[in-house]
Amino acid sequence: MKQITSFEAQFNQTQKIALSIGVVGILASIVGAIFNSEQFFQSYLVGFIFWLQISVGSLFVLAIHYMVSGRWGVVIQRILEAGSLTLPLMLLLAIPLLFGLQTLYEWARPDAVAHDALLQHKAAYLNVPFFVVRVLGYLIIWTALAYLYRRWAQRRDENRSPELHQRLKSFSGPATVVLGLTVSFASFDWMMSLEPHWFSTIYGIIFGVGAGASAFAFATIVLSLVRNDKSFSGKLRPLQFNDLGNFLLTMVVLWAYVELSQFLIIWLGNLKEEIPWYIARQSGGWGGVAFVLVLFHFGFPFLFLLLRSNKRHYGRVAAIAWIIFVMRFVDLYWFITPAFKEHFALHWLDLAVLVGIGGLWLALFVSQLKKQPLLPQFDPRMEEEVPHGQPATSESF
Repeated sequence: MKQITSFEAQFNQTQKIALSIGVVGILASIVGAIFNSEQFFQSYLVGFIFWLQISVGSLFVLAIHYMVSGRWGVVIQRILEAGSLTLPLMLLLAIPLLFGLQTLYEWARPDAVAHDALLQHKAAYLNVPFFVVRVLGYLIIWTALAYLYRRWAQRRDENRSPELHQRLKSFSGPATVVLGLTVSFASFDWMMSLEPHWFSTIYGIIFGVGAGASAFAFATIVLSLVRNDKSFSGKLRPLQFNDLGNFLLTMVVLWAYVELSQFLIIWLGNLKEEIPWYIARQSGGWGGVAFVLVLFHFGFPFLFLLLRSNKRHYGRVAAIAWIIFVMRFVDLYWFITPAFKEHFALHWLDLAVLVGIGGLWLALFVSQLKKQPLLPQFDPRMEEEVPHGQPATSESF
């Protein structure tokens, strides 16, 4: 009989707890949907996009990791793989949204289209059948890429063939382009089309940067929790958390840059077709949410991560990662919900759906993570990761 290690037992327990919480959250959401279907679909969209961005962001970061052959990604590669392999679940969880298209999207209501010249002009793209095809197409492409990466990673673990490493590197360039395009159009479809009279050419980049920030934050949190696993013995040092801290710093700066760029271009243009989007997000309490985002999605993490001593301490980096992780939900909530509500008001269904989908997502994530060692085998970059001399202990972090 196979002996279960302490970490395997923890993984099993975490998976059961996450699944139980997820089921309770989903059941509560179903009850909410019966009494208030409009609020349910609004909450479901935010919760779905939040967890989807981590899945897609993990796949994106994984592709970049292989493309540039960076050592920084070795310690989080398994975490990224497991995160991307939750995409089949997201494909299944996208189905409820298809039943709420007319509730969520103005362009999906025939009576609204009939009385709006702009919606009629966009009808060739914004129509229900084509929307469904695109949604399925995005998720199928992402799922196929995730499984292809996992298959090749498993084959590389079985031998030392440099051909597989080169294949992954060569494949990741085109894969990154495909991901960039599909993620951008998915953000247009799911989020920007909520207000079809408004548009932004940088919207897809903003969502993509946010997804990358979510993936790095989530991977950092998980790595801090499993750092004492035997797979990392002698191979996980403060340098790795320093690298992740640098990437978190890069993502928050890039997020602030693209957000500010969109704001300045629209505000300085002062066009009546564009500025209402920001006006709606600066009144009715939404301005306070925007201030929280500036402070905790950029300001505090930026100042904290400038210090090298903070980035070399796993606990401090993990704490910042948690803040960024939470702020990613706040950011998506600020982007999506003002399309439905003039005043900021957090509904209990917002949390129920978030927890319900999140519980199922985390249960699948853990099941994928525990299938393989937490570090790749025979990775040519692993030799460079091993410190010379005495390895650092956990107290050095």
